[in-house]
Formats: sequence, structure tokens, C-alpha cells
Amino acid sequence: MAVQPARSFDEAIAVKPLSSHTYAATLRLEWCIGTVPHGGYITSAFLNVACTHMRLNHPTRHNGCADPMTMHLTFLRRTEAGPATFRVEDTKLGARTSTLHITLSQTDKNGGLREEVAAYITMSNFDTEEGPSMVTGFELTPKPEPGSGGSAPVDLAKLARDGKDGAWSQFAVAFTSMRTASKQLEIYTPKSLERVKRGFVEQWVRFKPYGSLAPWTNPALGFLVDMFPMMLETFDSKPWEKKQEQKKEDGTRRFWYPTVLLNVEFKKRLPKEGVQWLYSRVHTKTLHNGRMDLDIVVLDEAGDIVALSNHVALVVGAERNTSERGSNGNGNGKSIKL
Repeated sequence: MAVQPARSFDEAIAVKPLSSHTYAATLRLEWCIGTVPHGGYITSAFLNVACTHMRLNHPTRHNGCADPMTMHLTFLRRTEAGPATFRVEDTKLGARTSTLHITLSQTDKNGGLREEVAAYITMSNFDTEEGPSMVTGFELTPKPEPGSGGSAPVDLAKLARDGKDGAWSQFAVAFTSMRTASKQLEIYTPKSLERVKRGFVEQWVRFKPYGSLAPWTNPALGFLVDMFPMMLETFDSKPWEKKQEQKKEDGTRRFWYPTVLLNVEFKKRLPKEGVQWLYSRVHTKTLHNGRMDLDIVVLDEAGDIVALSNHVALVVGAERNTSERGSNGNGNGKSIKL
């Protein structure tokens, strides 16, 4: 049975309790890269599970307001559009922080459940945190590309109205027929290729799920920290070089970037009504033998750090995205029982 598109991002990441510690979800095709649900979309779904679980099962803990503070996700196997089951373990329920172990499983072709993503998510309450604070003087180096006013920051109102401001303009994502999830936001980048050659890209981004502008909210941050221009393909003139020359499809590079692991630290809670614009910078230190690191910093319009993230990702041929999935995916040849 085909998976019907959702009507909103909240619906796309919605979960239904099956018991106190298991939840059902439907992973949507419109949030996929090829046939695989986008890693950032999966991250947002995990955030929703964690918040839902704390609200339903531990409503008074952390003064009734549990904020995601950190999360670590390991992507064990490819997910796919369709039904999914989340299982939650209350690893630690503490006074200041609580840690949940959450796994995502789907049914394989033989009817067994394969565990595909595992996460540890630490919850806290940002309003009740206590301890010293210090301004460290951190700033991005080099500073973000300025707008048309020279050294002035980019004019976001002009960017929204005209689609450009100085060196900044809307980024056209390649191969959107495959990278369907990339249609769910507007990305604006500077045209300076020199920065890409130095190993980083920067972007101002608006959220546009299902073609309608919507504010960035805390659950949507999971999507943002794993969504950025594929300009890293031009980081090196020969990113897919091997001992034997490779034939390039249609004269272009068509890759899939599966995430191996993803970490996020949330520095602040976004306002309840959300925000329209967020800035992020993605820095890669090295791409070697098809494996790359990614460091991401997300800032709001005031320049405050909203979230920090780091990933390990692979660079593989796009055909790997659609190849046949195996079964008995839990590694020991036995079905998983919930």
C-alpha cells in the first residue's frame, strides 16, 4: 500500500503510542533522498518521540518541560518510507537530566523487524539550568559573507523579497527528482566558490514544508542540521578519484551521502512561535576514501548559537540508495520482538 503524503511537517513526524514505551509512525516519501528517508527528517522524528514520551509518561519531571539537550544517532541500516516502530527505554530519569535510549525498527521482506537507527537523547529544562556562564568571544572565522552593504550582514528582508542580496542568492539544489526532501526548504548561499574550496559552505535558510513557508521550530532543527547544499561536491576537483578512472554519469557527479552517525547539542530553545530565518555553516576537514566529517553550527538572526552538530557521512554512488534491502537485519539472524 502506497504511503500517502502528509499535509504538514507535524503530521510527517507524528507518532501514535502503542504502549507506554512503543510508538508507531509513518515515514513519508516526500521527505526522502531517493528511496531513503532523509537523515535530518529521521532526527526530527526521534526528537518528537522523545518529547512525546516525556510528556505522556513523565509529565512532572523537569518541571513539566523537557527540552532536548543532546542527542546521538547511529544509522545502522537504511530506513524506507512506510510504517516504523520506535521503542523507548528510560535509561536514566534524573533531577537535572534524563536520558532515553530510542530505536527505530521496520519490517523486512521476510516479516521480521530490522533495527535501523539507534539513539541516546538527553532531556533537561533550559529554564531551570543553574551554573556559571561566560562569554568566550567565539566568532565564525572567516565571518559570514556580507550582503550588499559591504561589511553589513545580509539583508534578510531583501533576500526574501528579491531572492538575492549582494553575493547571496537562492541555491538551486541539483537532482531534486532524487533529493525530494530538499524541496522542503529555501536555501540561500553566497556565490563565492573560494569558501567551498576551503572546505565549508554557509547558508541562510527558510523552512518551506509542502510548499508553504513555516517557522523553524525545535523539532525542525533536526532536519536543518542535516540539510545543506551539495556544494561539497566541488570541494575537490576530483572527489571520486580512484586508481582507475571512473565514468561520470551524464557528465555530472551523482552521489548519495548516507549518514553514519549524527550528534547534536541544543544550546537554546527557539521561541514557541518559531523563527523565520536560521543561518548554518557546514565545515568539512577532510574527505578521504569516501568518508567525510561534517561540523555544523546553527545561528539565529541575533548571532546566538542555537545548535551545534557533527556527523560522519559516506560518499557513495546514488545507485546504492535504491539497491535491494536485505533481511534479518538485526545482525544475529533472529527477528526482533517488541
